[in-house]
Amino acid sequence: MRFAAVVLACASTVLGYTVTSPNQSQGWTNQGAQRLTWTRVATDRENFTVVLTNPSTALMPAPQVLAALVDGSLGNTTLNPPSAGWPSPGTGYVLNIVAEATNLNSILAQSPPFEIELSTVVPSSTRTTASGSTQTTLPNGAQATDDTVPNKNGAMSIAAPAALAALAGLVPALFA
Repeated sequence: MRFAAVVLACASTVLGYTVTSPNQSQGWTNQGAQRLTWTRVATDRENFTVVLTNPSTALMPAPQVLAALVDGSLGNTTLNPPSAGWPSPGTGYVLNIVAEATNLNSILAQSPPFEIELSTVVPSSTRTTASGSTQTTLPNGAQATDDTVPNKNGAMSIAAPAALAALAGLVPALFA
C-alpha cells in the first residue's frame, strides 16, 4: 500500500506542470513582453507564480518574481519586463513555476535553461488619444503622431510639422 502511494506521488510530480517555452532553442530578448507556455494536468494547482532566476549573480543578483496568480488553465501567458527592465543578456536563465509568491522554493516546474539575447528591435509604444489620433513614443521620448509626414523611404519624420512651420516663416524672406 505504501509503495502505491509513493508511485502515485512520483507520477503526479512527473505529469504536473511542464514549461514548454522558453527553452534551449527558443529564448527571450531583453526588450518588451515575453511569452511563457506550459502544459499541465487537471490535478495541478489552479494558479502559480513565475520567477526568473539565473545561477550567475553577475547576470542576475536575485530571483525576480515576474507574475503572481497566473491562471494555470490558460497554457500560456505574456510576461512584462520587471520595473527595472529585463536582466542583462546572457545564458543560463531559468523560469520557475512556484506554488506561492511568498515561498520561492515551492517549485512546481522549471524551464530548461535559456538565453536572453540583446534585442535588435527599437522599442516604441503606441496609444490612441481621446481625440482619436495615434501617438507613438519612440525610444528617445519623441512623439510621432498621425499628422507626421512620411518620407520617400516610408519612414516617418517626427520633425516635419515643426520644419514646415519654420519653412513657412522663411518664405516671405526669400521674396524680400
